[in-house]
Amino acid sequence: MQGLYKAETIAMCLIMWALFAVVGAQFFTRYVLNDSLGWTEEIARMMLIILTYLGAVVCARKGTHIRVDFILEVFGRPFQRQFMLIVDLVSSIFFIFLGWTATQFAMKTSLEMSSIEIPKSSIFWVCSIALFLMALHYFIHFLSRLKPLSANKALGNDDENNKGYF
Repeated sequence: MQGLYKAETIAMCLIMWALFAVVGAQFFTRYVLNDSLGWTEEIARMMLIILTYLGAVVCARKGTHIRVDFILEVFGRPFQRQFMLIVDLVSSIFFIFLGWTATQFAMKTSLEMSSIEIPKSSIFWVCSIALFLMALHYFIHFLSRLKPLSANKALGNDDENNKGYF
């Protein structure tokens, strides 16, 4: 799993740097050369979408998605663990549904981007993969919450890879 974690993080960083380069090229050509490259805006938009989904995958892995903790803090620790079990399972099922929907959408999309000849379905395939990865991470969180805390440490699931309430 560590290889998957590193691949997700590296992919996110590469896309971020590529987005930085494309936006920099767009800025340079538009404001310095007074002749903008037509393809940079569309590519930057697609890269931002990909970066958003890859960032969501990393947040799902680390358990750092935004949530309201008020309910968890009001009730005791046993309720927190049970509630987080339900949240992780429902989240996993929800992301499986979204991934399946994105896959269906990608298979039915046949258009190409307007400025370059890349199929628009490629962005939906990336989103689909990211949604299935989020489902996988939430399911891993669910399974790790089922086991006692000592078993989690024995399996190497430390706080860096599995944050949240136990």
